[in-house]
Amino acid sequence: MDKLSYRTVWKLAGPNIASNILMVSISFAHLWIVAPFGPEASAAVVTGGRVHFLLMAASMALSVATTAVVARAWGAEDAQEASEATTSSLSLAVLISLLLGLLTYVLAEAIVGLFNLDPVSSQMAVDYVRPAAILNVVFSLALTIATAFRAIGDVVRPLRFSAFATLFGTIGSYVLVHGSFGLPEMGIQGIPWGTAFGQLFVVAWFTLRWLTRAYPLFPTTHAMFDASRLAQLARIGAPAALEQVIIQTSFVLFMILVAGYGTAAFAAYGIGITILSICIVVGMGFGAASATLSGQNLGARDPEAARANGWLAMKMAIAVMSLMALASFLFRQELAALLSIDSEVRAHTEYFIIVLAIIQPLMAIEFAIGSALRGGGETRFPLIVTFAGIIIGRFSFGFLVLALNGPVEAMYAVIIADYAVKAILLIARFRSDKWIKDAEDHAPLAVQSVAGVVRAPVRSYFFRRPKNKR
Repeated sequence: MDKLSYRTVWKLAGPNIASNILMVSISFAHLWIVAPFGPEASAAVVTGGRVHFLLMAASMALSVATTAVVARAWGAEDAQEASEATTSSLSLAVLISLLLGLLTYVLAEAIVGLFNLDPVSSQMAVDYVRPAAILNVVFSLALTIATAFRAIGDVVRPLRFSAFATLFGTIGSYVLVHGSFGLPEMGIQGIPWGTAFGQLFVVAWFTLRWLTRAYPLFPTTHAMFDASRLAQLARIGAPAALEQVIIQTSFVLFMILVAGYGTAAFAAYGIGITILSICIVVGMGFGAASATLSGQNLGARDPEAARANGWLAMKMAIAVMSLMALASFLFRQELAALLSIDSEVRAHTEYFIIVLAIIQPLMAIEFAIGSALRGGGETRFPLIVTFAGIIIGRFSFGFLVLALNGPVEAMYAVIIADYAVKAILLIARFRSDKWIKDAEDHAPLAVQSVAGVVRAPVRSYFFRRPKNKR
């Protein structure tokens, strides 16, 4: 059972980790591409990227609903329903992204103004945000496509899509920013256009193959604007949307606090968050495995196995993320030098990397244990934990540092309190039996769908119940 569990965790987590790392590496490439333009450009890319993540919150929430509906149908061996749900998800992705993209384009200056950047950085950020808002439909479609394949148990195809999108997106961004190969120099505006080029390649390839029915999922035009199915997707995605809004908004508000310390401190924070994003996607991979195993074992009426696999995923996540923390700590000077040419930005970045190294084991706990709870249908408590970490850990100490005129190093360090609060609360909950009882007896229908759908398709690829189990 132990060997099976280790293999299962790795098989579930590995492809998603690789795919997410490829996508996040684009952020590193963006900072490297604009580094020669100075700290103002770095700050603008950080700001534009954060606004874009906030813009994508609705699409990320839709991906939760897509997983629920598509995977549930696929587990029931109903390819027609899975395909109709995919078609509806793609339609909803277009509608949501166009609406939010239009609003963001119109309000770009006001949104960027919240960060209190210097005039040069602020204008550059607006130049980044506006094309990103227009192109948001491409990013949303690419995310929905990858989600649909993962929902039917195909985790390799999204990895291939990510590889191509990263390659073409990075090349496109560099060419458009610097004006290579006879193309005009677009400056910072070239970043979103170039990145969208890579995503558009994936969307176009998928569309061609999809329309010719080369995939297990096929187009069903009558489901494109099916009101009941669109309502179902919206209903399931609503709780996830709320959590994403809370998380993304808290990031933006904390960035505003850091921005008060100047452009160099702000740019360093953004660079550090970019480095952290690599660790986050590793944690997300283990979280996905933990959620799947939790749902599978609770569905098999084996709560002790669900708990044991949650602890196992946590241990593996802590081990891997601690190694990454050690590597980033040892090479913090090289990382800072790679992503900025400004000496002050480098100094701040090196300190922030130390903070990031400290929180890695705590983040591993959040991803593995929080996801195990969600996989079992217990979604309310992780939401409460997220809110508590943000309010008690991050902003309470953050405003205290601000009130005492503390240095930016102290402001960076309050992040440790955020993740410590989350880790303590999650471990306490997971050690109790209440989450298992809630998962078995009181999970709402939408949550049962999310927890159950992951089991069916994944089991056919990865999960084999031990023979001594019923």
